[in-house]
Amino acid sequence: MFFHQILLLVIHKFRGERSSTAPFYLLKGKKSGQTIQDVTYFNLHSFFSLYSKLSMEEYKDEISTLLANEYIKSNESTILLTEKGLHQIKSMRKPMYNGWIYRGNEHIFFSRLELVVQTLSYFQASENKFVPNQKDQTVHQFVRTYLIENDFKKPGFVVSLKQQIMDLIGSSSFEDIHRELFVYRLSGYDKSGLTWEQLARYYNKSVLDVKLLFIECLHIALHTINAEKHPDLYILTKDIEVVTPLTESAMKTNLLFEKGYSIEEIAQMRSLKKNTIEDHVIEIVSANRHFPIYPFISNDQLNRVLQISHEFQTKKLKVIRDHVPDLSFFQIRIALTKGET
Repeated sequence: MFFHQILLLVIHKFRGERSSTAPFYLLKGKKSGQTIQDVTYFNLHSFFSLYSKLSMEEYKDEISTLLANEYIKSNESTILLTEKGLHQIKSMRKPMYNGWIYRGNEHIFFSRLELVVQTLSYFQASENKFVPNQKDQTVHQFVRTYLIENDFKKPGFVVSLKQQIMDLIGSSSFEDIHRELFVYRLSGYDKSGLTWEQLARYYNKSVLDVKLLFIECLHIALHTINAEKHPDLYILTKDIEVVTPLTESAMKTNLLFEKGYSIEEIAQMRSLKKNTIEDHVIEIVSANRHFPIYPFISNDQLNRVLQISHEFQTKKLKVIRDHVPDLSFFQIRIALTKGET
């Protein structure tokens, strides 16, 4: 199963240093200090917020299957790959995701495109009234403006858009199943896109696998679309990429840092715990490699932490602190985060 492959890759990257639920929170896109820093620590940007609708029940079922098939094993509170699991991921292709940048917004792009295609197909059939597949009024307004500004009634517009779509899915980055899913999910005149259940039966896969393959398809599409080759499609990608990956609370903390306030002062001003502001610092460092960390840790201390992490092949704070007892856990976290940005 495709989801199994993703789980195996994520578990492998955690290297047995995180709890059995860490992959779940990563895929859900949990905006906690631990999950955000793990994205950077273990280079997991591709998988962050990949499937926010994943339920804990679904996740536990898949983990149980991997355990039963001896692809992974449980070690006290952590999980890690077995030799069998390691052999399995070596035979896999690398998934093509960028969850850190899109965070579910890829669906907004496709909703816009689907409504555009549906509208144009009904217009060409001389039908001015139809029930749109998309119910989101924000999508409706975007598409309405898009069609008017592009003078969609011109014969050349439909031809051009169709050619751009064909060029897009003809890219070598797409596999056949990506191309098919892209087309099968589109709706047109008197014809609705296939449901997830219909696609799952057609491909003899789980609904979850089909959804994840479709998300991969959209990430490939968004990465491939450019203003020169796909001008009409490019407009539909407006605001799809996350401009700043910071949470709203971390952004407020960042603004106060820019004004010169200390961690203690910001905690007091915002009526938050010092630990919370420290979590914000880790989040900011993860997102901004130019953020000044030396008020918190010296260059020598930074290098010591990174050297120990490399020597012992670990990101575990307690293991590292045993070798640098003069540093706080917060300083170690900063060093590990900075070392991966």
